[in-house]
Amino acid sequence: MWIVLVAMPIGCWLSACSTPEEDRPEWQSLRRSMDAAVSRELANAPFGEPAKPVPVPTPEVFSQLEARREQLDGIGPQVNTGVTPLDLGEDLYGVAYPEVMLSLQDAMRMAVQNNLGVQGARLQQGVTQAELVAAQAVFDANFVASTQGASNNQPTQNFGGFLPSDFSNQFKQWNFSSGIQTATVTGGTFDVGMTTTYSKLYPESLYSNNPAWINSVQLGLTQPLLQGFGTDVNMASIRLARNNDRRSLQQLRGSLLLLCRDVELNYWQLVLARQRVVSAQWLVRVGVDVRDVLAKRRAFDTTQAQYADAVAKVEDRKSQVIRMQREVTAAVDRLKVLLNDPSLPVGDEMMIVPIDFMVGQPLAISLRDSISIAAEQSPAISQALLGVDDASIRQVVADNGRLPSLNLNAQMQYNGLESGFGDSWQELSEAGFVNYLLGLNFSQPIGNRAGEANYRRSRLQRSQAVLSYRSAVQATIYQVKDAMRSMETQYKLIEQTRAFRLAQAENLRALLVDEEMIHKLTPEFLSLKFQRQNELASAQVQEMQALTDYSNAIAQLWQSMGTGLQMNRIELQVLDSGRPES
Repeated sequence: MWIVLVAMPIGCWLSACSTPEEDRPEWQSLRRSMDAAVSRELANAPFGEPAKPVPVPTPEVFSQLEARREQLDGIGPQVNTGVTPLDLGEDLYGVAYPEVMLSLQDAMRMAVQNNLGVQGARLQQGVTQAELVAAQAVFDANFVASTQGASNNQPTQNFGGFLPSDFSNQFKQWNFSSGIQTATVTGGTFDVGMTTTYSKLYPESLYSNNPAWINSVQLGLTQPLLQGFGTDVNMASIRLARNNDRRSLQQLRGSLLLLCRDVELNYWQLVLARQRVVSAQWLVRVGVDVRDVLAKRRAFDTTQAQYADAVAKVEDRKSQVIRMQREVTAAVDRLKVLLNDPSLPVGDEMMIVPIDFMVGQPLAISLRDSISIAAEQSPAISQALLGVDDASIRQVVADNGRLPSLNLNAQMQYNGLESGFGDSWQELSEAGFVNYLLGLNFSQPIGNRAGEANYRRSRLQRSQAVLSYRSAVQATIYQVKDAMRSMETQYKLIEQTRAFRLAQAENLRALLVDEEMIHKLTPEFLSLKFQRQNELASAQVQEMQALTDYSNAIAQLWQSMGTGLQMNRIELQVLDSGRPES
């Protein structure tokens, strides 16, 4: 199977080639086992459960602050959408960071095409495809040929003095043979061959048909009748190689699903890191304003301690800006590692600016449907199912290995001998000289302990594979449910943290109104102002964190269900170049 990965501009598809292997009774039995395992997990789930969004009650603060909503949204750090310039300091070359805009879709495309882990998985899939072809080649016919010549001049005993005293055994001979050999799916070997021999004996007068052409055609069959007999045994290596090829395909799908999830998680993490910088820089800006006001009032009503406290708070906020800037550069480098794009090498100081933003829209989902889809498309379940099939194939082979060895050997040979080459073939065609050979070979280990032990081991290994499959089903269902619960929780938190941010904005607004009405700034008031600035910035970051976690939970759900490729519009085309086996 050759793999083609395409990041599609529209649509979302996953296409694969089915093979006759899935029509085997073993596969049908495994499919029923899979359905039973999933049904057991969903025994108490209601049928016909409609897909519904997460119900979220509207916080009361929204209605209470509706009249000042626009004003409150303008208080505090603003959302950085990527087009707003962001001061990130200097890069490692001591200059401002060069920037490049990047959408999530482009990031996915770069990662799918260039990620090193995916490239390795694609190469491994090619390796298993080559192994499958090699396994199928066992039944390819072999052409064999050989030739040799001999010249003999050997002295011999003279019996009774009838032969000349210098008589010796002399002959010249040349031989050429060729044929076709092929293994059969029943475990036997069939061969057909032809042999041509030219022979000349000395002294010539003692022999008739001298020189002579001897032509022969041989037919042979070696066939096991008990141990080693049958297509299930002799095609086991092909079926195992086929499963290994499918397993590598599922591993590639799993790598792509993880890559899509990781790219999205790191992309949103970069968005969040940039927003943390915005919040930290806002805190510095409003803190400097307070500090400057205190500096002007030092001659009137501001003490040295009050001013020093404001200066310390501003310097602490500046240190937070530096830490948040470092988080942005770290997030960019992590994303670059995943992308592995030539235009964005890890060693370059190009700053990635995400232009997409998290969407807090509700997602309508159904637990039963999500689990059913995961059971069909999860690479982990598919690989576990292949493991059960592998164990079943090996059990059949081990069961056959308990039988005695009884092999049939049948041969037939047509011969022709004449002085002329053509005459020899003419005689052969008349079938006047035919050799036959028919034999049976039997063997049986006394006690047959090795065969019985191998069969017992294969049964235990199949039981292990079944347990691993059930474990994979449970793990996948757990991951789906955990992602759904996280998604539900984070979606609720979006509204709640937004309400919290509005409440904190109102809290700061009310304090600013009070500030305009008082004539002296007390230490308690200044401390309260700094505190409410911090709380508003924290609330804004919490809202962004909830949006990020909600998007991450959705990405985790698609990965757990095995639908991350479709959702990110990535088409996985499987081109099957192997010939189907019977």
